[in-house]
Order: sequence, then structure tokens, then C-alpha cells
Amino acid sequence: MGRFPRCRALALASTLLLSLGLPGVELAPLENGSAAQLTTLGNMELGQGRYETAIQHYRSALKVDKSYLTAKYNLGLAYQQLGQVKQAREWYEESLKISPDQPDVLCNLGYLEWLAGNWQGAADRFQEAARLAVSAPVDAAQYWTNVGSAREKLQQFPASLRAYQEALALNNRSYQAHYNLGTLYLAKFSEQSGAVEKAQAHLQQATELDPDRPDAWLNLAQCQEITGTGTPTESYATALKVATGVHAKMANQALWQRALYYNRIQPPQKVAMREDLKKILADQANFPAANGLLGAYYYALGEYAKAVEFLEREVEGANDDRNNPVDLESHYLLAVIYAEHLSEPAKAIAHATAYYQMRPDSQKIHELRRRALRLSSASAVTEAAPAEGAAEPAPAAEGAAHGEKTAADPHAAPAAHGEKPAADPHAAPATHGEKPAADPHAAPAAHGEKPAADPHAAPAAHGEPATKSHNEPAAHGEPAPVHPAAQPAHALDPEPKGAHAPHH
Repeated sequence: MGRFPRCRALALASTLLLSLGLPGVELAPLENGSAAQLTTLGNMELGQGRYETAIQHYRSALKVDKSYLTAKYNLGLAYQQLGQVKQAREWYEESLKISPDQPDVLCNLGYLEWLAGNWQGAADRFQEAARLAVSAPVDAAQYWTNVGSAREKLQQFPASLRAYQEALALNNRSYQAHYNLGTLYLAKFSEQSGAVEKAQAHLQQATELDPDRPDAWLNLAQCQEITGTGTPTESYATALKVATGVHAKMANQALWQRALYYNRIQPPQKVAMREDLKKILADQANFPAANGLLGAYYYALGEYAKAVEFLEREVEGANDDRNNPVDLESHYLLAVIYAEHLSEPAKAIAHATAYYQMRPDSQKIHELRRRALRLSSASAVTEAAPAEGAAEPAPAAEGAAHGEKTAADPHAAPAAHGEKPAADPHAAPATHGEKPAADPHAAPAAHGEKPAADPHAAPAAHGEPATKSHNEPAAHGEPAPVHPAAQPAHALDPEPKGAHAPHH
């Protein structure tokens, strides 16, 4: 873990200074060189983000009084902010030896377990902190929210839901609890009656509590799209406006979600989708799936040169993710273009094979491979034809030896391994974006999810930071970039309680 952002350190300093100078409170002067005075100096440095200097003051305080609780706790906090997890854990444990019933220390230990990927340990620590914080309902609500995040990591979704509900029972104005609960309903309970409506209500509340959070607006837009209530177009626009102004790193994600929305609605707004995709790619040339979706747009228009430009970029080198339905469909479209429109059989076969490896039972790819092989064979025969006036090859012996098979027609394209010859070699491939009835292989959904039953978004699992998606979009039926699922922003991770103010 790296250092906390500078703005957070400044906020911490303000909290400390206010706590030391409340009106009407007479503060007794601290004795020079005392553990309390040295700890106070450490707190000032900690508030300014000078963690190493703060650590020196806290260690000096412990030389004066080796059992001084606040110095031990704040040492843990300083090391945590430096990302030195082992030392942070040691000092938190030391402070618990002096006073075991410290919910904020237990919360921070839970956070360290979270960083280590020990979700069960994190859940246990957070829940113990919540149990001890009965007299501080706002803090207890934060601890229950953390419990919910950890339970999600353990795939214990009903327990996670209950934890978020506990949090809101204690503090109904918790943005994080409303956002996480709404996103959980959308992601994991959307097939249950009324779940999406509940998700929408909680996400609406989250946007009212903190309107400058694009992730809440994005997920709210998806709920509005599914329920048919509200104004998803406005919510997507608000998400983009907020992302551009406050959370710039999420701007492309907001554009991507809106592009998918423009592509899903009936009738689709393809030009609006194209413009959002172009904005994304102007800023981030290899944004996952954006090149493939834009290439499919140009393919549908018959602009094959432009389609090839974007489709090839989508599957070029490290960009190629065969588990991503958009990338897989990009291979298919490239195979069609090279076989049917540009007469480049080698490229057609390469892309058809890439698709075939992931969808060996797809009827449309069988026929396409046969066409590419026939085209390749015809090209090879043309190149091998003798020049005019050249000597004819010696005729074969009359009749094959007894027991031998006659040579196969060199102009016939071999069937792909395990395939039957096509009844009609000139049959057209399946229409782009349609699922052939004979193809039983739907594209895999994101890990742990079922494919969406409707044309709306299949929300990804959540619990991770919203910087980058950790689950790829789920496809609907045969992979088709014209209908990839949107991916909502994720739930918020737990935060260490002590990050906001040191003990003093």
C-alpha cells in the first residue's frame, strides 16, 4: 500500500488542530519532554504527511514511557500510511496488549488483513470492531460496511447484504453503505423480484448524499435502464460530467458505459456510440473492447478498411484476450472480411482459427474456415499452374495399383478436423451479431456470475476499487460486439478508521 493522498493528510491535520483548539476548552500545558508532549509533536508531523519524522517523535515518547498507548497506536498508523504493513501490524498488536477493547485498532488490523488478501481475517476483525463500538453508531456503521465488503470477497453475499443493512440501521446517511448495498443488489440479486428497484433506491440515495461520485451515477443509470423508470441518459451524462471534473481517471469508463448504453437502447444511437468510442480511443488507444466495438460499427457500414484498422488493433499482441467476447468476435469479423471482401486467405484462416479454438462447435466458423481453405487452395493452384508452352507433367500410370486409393481432388478444400462437408458450400455466414441455432456455446459470463437474461447490463462482481474492471463484460449468447454487457463500477473497499485522525 502506498501513502495516502496529500489531500487526505491535510484533512487529517485540520482534524488534529481543531481537536487541540476547541473553543471553551482550556488545555493544560504539556510538560516539555513528556510522552504526551512528544506524541503531540508526532501527531503534528503525521498530520502534515511527514511520517518518518512522526515516527521519530513517537519512538522518543516510548523511551520516556514504554507503555504509552497513544504513541504505540499512532506508530502503527504512521507505518500503515508508509505502506510498511508488518511494522504497522506489530504496533497495533502492542497497543491491544495495553487496551484490548479498541475498535479503531481492530478495524485497522482488519484493513491490514484485507490488504494481505485474508478476507476471513478481515471480516472477523471488522465485526469485532463493530461489536465494541456500540456507543459510537457512526463508527459502528463504518465497521459493518467493512464487514460487508469482506463478506463479498468471501462470496458470502447474503451475509454481506445483512452487514450493509446493519450499517444503515446505525447511520442511514452513509454513502458507502448505500452505494455498496445498491451495487450488491444490482450485481448479485438482480434476478430476485424487486431487487433492482431496491438497488435503484439505494443508489439514488447515494447520489444525493455525494453527487460528485461518478460510480454511483453509472450504476444508477443501469438500474433506471432495467426498471424503465428515471432518466438513464441524464444519469450517464451526469456521471461523465462528474468524472471529467472531479474524478478524471473515470472519464473513459463513463464514456464506455454510455457508449454501451447507446448501443443497447432501441432504436440504437450508433453515431452517438461512435463518438464516445472515438473520444476514449483518442485518450487511451488500447482501451479494452473499444477498438473491437468501433471496428464492428464500421463493418456494419461496409467500410472494411476502417473496420480492419480497429479490429486488428483490438486483437494485436497483448491486447488479444480470447476470453473477452468482443475480442473473440473481432477475430470472426476479420476472418469474414479477409475471406469475403479482401481475398487474403492466410489472414482469414489465422483469424478463423483463433475463433475456432474458443468456439469449436460454432456452425458459422466451420463454414467460414471451409471458405478460407477453398480460397487458399484455389490461390495455391493458380500459383502452381505451368506457364504456357511448358512441358506437361508425365501422365500417371493407368489405374492405381490393387488396394490403393485414388488421389483426392487437389482443388477440394479439406474439411476442418472433425467436420462434415458442407451441404451447400456457398451458404452465407450467420448474420453478424446473431446466434446460430446449432451453436450451444454461449460466451462465458464474468467469474461467479450467470449470463444476463435481458439486453441490459450484467453487473460485475464488486468489492474492488473502481479504477479498473476486474471482471470482463459478460456476453449474451454468441459473442457479438454489438451487444456487450455494461460493467458497473464496483463497491468501495474498506477504509482504516485511524486514517482520519491519530490518537492524541
